[in-house]
Amino acid sequence: MGLRRSALLVINSITVGVTLLVLFAGLLHAAWNAIAKSFPDQWLSFTLLNIGTFVVSAVGLPLTGLPRMACYRYIALSVLCHILYQLALMAAYRRGALSLSYPVARGVAPLLATVGGIVFANERLGAATLVGVAIIVGGIVSLSLLHREEATRGAVVWALLTGVTIAAYTLVDGLGVRASGSPARYAFVLFIVQSAVFLVGAFARPTPMQRPDRSHVALGVGGGVISMAAYGIVLWAQARAPIGVVSALRETGVVWAAIFGVVFFKERGGWRVFAAAIVVVGGVSVLAVA
Repeated sequence: MGLRRSALLVINSITVGVTLLVLFAGLLHAAWNAIAKSFPDQWLSFTLLNIGTFVVSAVGLPLTGLPRMACYRYIALSVLCHILYQLALMAAYRRGALSLSYPVARGVAPLLATVGGIVFANERLGAATLVGVAIIVGGIVSLSLLHREEATRGAVVWALLTGVTIAAYTLVDGLGVRASGSPARYAFVLFIVQSAVFLVGAFARPTPMQRPDRSHVALGVGGGVISMAAYGIVLWAQARAPIGVVSALRETGVVWAAIFGVVFFKERGGWRVFAAAIVVVGGVSVLAVA
C-alpha cells in the first residue's frame, strides 16, 4: 500500500488555535537549537539532548500505552530520517553561524513538505494558503543572506541536506501520526527509539566527547525536554492541519534563532533580522485569513 493510500486523514485547513500553538513550538524549537549551538562539542550537546528525550519518553510511554500497529513502519522510517537530520545539523553547525545554517535548513523544509503533503497525503491547499507559505519561506531564507559573505560551501551544503531530512521526517511523521490514533503515543515511541539509537551510536564512537560539567548536563538535558515538547506540539498539529502549513508555521522559529544569534552569540543582523521578521509575520497573517 502506498503512502497516499495509507494516510487515514486528509486535512486541508488549519484553525487559529492550532496556528498559535505551532508558532509557540517554533519558539521552543529555536531555543533548543540555540542550546545545541552553544556547546563547543556538538556530539556532547546532542548526546545530552537525546538523554533528556529518552528519559521523558521512558516515563511517558507506560502512561499512554502503544499506538496502532499501522504507524510502526512510519516510526521506523522517521527514526532513520531523524538520525540523519541530527548528523547533518551537527555538521552544519560546525561549519557555519547559527543565523546562517538554521534559516537555510528550515527554509527549504516547508517547500518540500508542502509538495510532499500534496503528493503523498492528498492535501489540496488554496491559493492564499500557498502564498502564505511562500511568504514565510521567503522571510526565512532572507535571514541566511546576513552571513552570505562568510558562508562556506560546506556550511551551505550541509544546511541544505539538513533541510531535506527535515522535510522527510515532517512528511513521514505527518502520515504516521494520523495513522497512530494518538499523537502522544506516537511521539513517545518515536522519541524513545530515536534517542536510544542515537545514544548507542554516540557512545560507540572511537573519539571521546568532552567531559561535561554539571551546568552543561542540566542545560543539555533540559534542551532535550524542550525539543521534545516542541516536536510533540507539531505532531499533535499534524493530526489536525495540513503538513506543509504546519511546517511553515513551525519554521517561524528561525526568526527567534536569528535574534538568539545576535543577542547570545554576537552574530550580526541588526535591522535586517527585524525586516525578515515582518515578512514572516505577514506570511502568518495570510495563513490566518486563508
